[in-house]
Amino acid sequence: MAGRWRILIAAALLAAGVPAAAWAWAGVQHIQINKLAGRNVPDEMQDFRNFSRPMALPGIFPDLWKEADPDESPRHYFEPDRLPAGFDLKQLSPDLPTALGQMNIAPEIIGIAPWAIMDLMAKTTEAMRETNWVWAAQCAATIGHYVGDLHMPLHTTRNYNGQESWQHGVHSRVESEMTKYFFDVNSIQPEPAVYLEDPFSAIIEWTAHSAELARTILRADDMAKRTANGRIDTETYYHTLWDLTGDIINSQISHAITALSSLWYTAWVNAGRPPIPPAFDELPTLSVHSGVGIDPRTPGDRIDAHGSQPISRYNIIIWSVMGFICLVVIGSSIHRGIQARRAKK
Repeated sequence: MAGRWRILIAAALLAAGVPAAAWAWAGVQHIQINKLAGRNVPDEMQDFRNFSRPMALPGIFPDLWKEADPDESPRHYFEPDRLPAGFDLKQLSPDLPTALGQMNIAPEIIGIAPWAIMDLMAKTTEAMRETNWVWAAQCAATIGHYVGDLHMPLHTTRNYNGQESWQHGVHSRVESEMTKYFFDVNSIQPEPAVYLEDPFSAIIEWTAHSAELARTILRADDMAKRTANGRIDTETYYHTLWDLTGDIINSQISHAITALSSLWYTAWVNAGRPPIPPAFDELPTLSVHSGVGIDPRTPGDRIDAHGSQPISRYNIIIWSVMGFICLVVIGSSIHRGIQARRAKK
């Protein structure tokens, strides 16, 4: 029960937009990508569609693992513009150590999202083959987060927050604030999932396309600011930004769903098309990489087989503080809305 409350509170914080810079998309989009990808698998894998519900919320878990796992962050981005001009991404090896040698750059600098996906693809395939469906679903849900990140253009550029172009804060303005106001799931139109003969090449292709779009996003931010007379806290700014980038955002999220369902389908086919069991209620919250949970733990805290932890005074304090932050952010959002309306008048 304690584990479920952690998940619910985390989801509430995401819905409130806390903290904007920490999330790819606004959290809600990660959940929708996983959920809709589960429904987008081919008919021959239709029993897996029932997994769309328990695999939806775990789409946000990787962001929550960052606090306790210093190795988690590089799995959320890949910035090819850190490589020399003319570097051919198609030549990169799907083997991470080999690829790092090819790029001659530290993983925490350039990011390793494509290789994190490949690692989890192997684990998902093996788990399906061994009919370990809880583990398969955990790995598959985590893949969903990284796929979503690579489809957010500002996760594929070294200028991810506009820090190199006097556009500081653009990351959260685009993926959190703007999508929170304008994103409509009814605008999402994924293509049917397909079997991927070469998943890594497909991932690199998606990443390269996203990196190209990053420049468009940054130009749009500049144009929106000029339209709003330099004010980035107004309705004019956000409406203009959405007018310039809304189609890109919807297209990228739609393609993320197609890409994710294709990866899941590919893993299942490669596993030999094993029978898919009925779905379960929920997934463990622990990291598939390091075993850390979605919140810091005190020494001696015991974790049961489902990743739950007994309620302690520490947990009560932590969640009380987080609840307070949630209220502050909601109040701040209302205040910003009032200011924006006054500025418009």
